[in-house]
Amino acid sequence: MMNLLLTTEIKREFKTPLGVIRCGFICKGRDRAIETQKYENGSSEIFKTNGHKIEIVSFKIKVPLYNGDSLTDSFGWIFRIEKTTSIVEKLETYCLLDKINDEITFDTATGEHLDAIQADNNEWTLHIGTEDGEVLNLRAENDDWFPPRLQNKVDFYQSITEMKQNGFVTKIPDLNKGEQIYIQYLTAYDKRDEQKVNTWLAVDEFKRKLENWIGI
Repeated sequence: MMNLLLTTEIKREFKTPLGVIRCGFICKGRDRAIETQKYENGSSEIFKTNGHKIEIVSFKIKVPLYNGDSLTDSFGWIFRIEKTTSIVEKLETYCLLDKINDEITFDTATGEHLDAIQADNNEWTLHIGTEDGEVLNLRAENDDWFPPRLQNKVDFYQSITEMKQNGFVTKIPDLNKGEQIYIQYLTAYDKRDEQKVNTWLAVDEFKRKLENWIGI
């Protein structure tokens, strides 16, 4: 991650049997919370930095899943970011599994339109997922919370989000004033069962479906 000198970090935590998931953003410059908002199935806080307005939407993933299965627990975060001034300001969002409680194995668990990691111990399975570069490019094509001028700058092979062993870090590109970007991170865990893929399905959701569920 970027040098934390003279930076601000806002983070939220979600405790799981495999460790603590930290999700938030880091930026150069000060921030202040300016608003909170309730949604039908979620809530948000809006922060203003020197160059951005950042809304963090927090929510539980809808269960039962579309295959009728359930989860032990889940949590998701959406970052709705707007560039508000011409000030150059470096900004990162992240979702990482830290404070690991037991011996855990990590693996990648990507799928169509999905970048995901899987964490397991003897008893539990956890997934963290986010949209891949192909989806981001599709949203750029449709001017859907990804700047059209960045079309073809992301694709199946490259993204603004970097997959780490224990999660994801997204470097928000330099935006022009008025441009907007949406980033989502979804997490889910359940008792380990190699016959089930419910935690993986839970983190494989499209933007519009999530927004409809939350009530954005």
